[in-house]
Amino acid sequence: MENKILQKQALKNNAGLKHRLLSAFILGPLLLLLVKGGIWTFLLLIVGISARSAWEWCHICTNAGYKPNRLLSILLATGLIPCLNWVGPQVIYTYTIVATILFFSFSLLRGTKNYLPNTLIGIGAMLYAGLLGSSPLLLINQVGEIMVNLNGLRPYNSYNLVIALFFCIWFTDAFAYFCGRKWGNKKLAPTISPNKTIVGFFGGIIGSLLPLSFYPHLPELAPWILCGMFIVVGLGGQIGDLVESAIKRDMGNIKDAPPIIPGHGGVLDRFDSYFFAFPIAFVYLKIIATINF
Repeated sequence: MENKILQKQALKNNAGLKHRLLSAFILGPLLLLLVKGGIWTFLLLIVGISARSAWEWCHICTNAGYKPNRLLSILLATGLIPCLNWVGPQVIYTYTIVATILFFSFSLLRGTKNYLPNTLIGIGAMLYAGLLGSSPLLLINQVGEIMVNLNGLRPYNSYNLVIALFFCIWFTDAFAYFCGRKWGNKKLAPTISPNKTIVGFFGGIIGSLLPLSFYPHLPELAPWILCGMFIVVGLGGQIGDLVESAIKRDMGNIKDAPPIIPGHGGVLDRFDSYFFAFPIAFVYLKIIATINF
């Protein structure tokens, strides 16, 4: 009986892996085309990820018994993206003030039960999907200034940096998954994500360094800067994965967000690393540029 259960589980895992690989082969090139397509297709990609993620965030919390304002969360999360990228700090500050007041005010319509959680869930959706989710655009818009501070040069194609970071996230995820399955025994965080292992974690860090082969396409960045960036991005991506798992466990111990991608669950499941990796890359380059400048 136990052998049959194990066989069924193995078949289920193999089927899930096939779906993951098929989705990756289809969606990976599509995502890269949107990145290389220029600012408008790239903006469409970022807004789409943020909007869907804000919806999934609210959906998960609604199923857990809370009542966040989904529409307001989606609108204010996506509205924060252009503010962060194309207006000054005073407008961003004003936007954040107005958004916070709106969240607290509209939550009154849902009564006093879970009033504070309902409000903070909406603010959390805006910060997670809008603030962290806009980081790839911030890299595109400010990478020129960063490069000037580093070595007096402007990059000939800043989108190459974003593509390299996407590959860093993917290689980290793939190496963590396969190393963990092959050699992992000791659990990394069993109460958060039981399938993750310490071996898988370090395997992911090794995988994060594979995009160093992109160096010829990023000549403005010294190899040691790229190496450091990929390591912190690999580390941050795995923390982002754990954060999303912790959120799902806290909101009802669910396995996946509402599915949209076969074999991957929802956008939150597929882009959980993205929401930490890109902000960390942005902060890392800013710090390195400041030190060098």
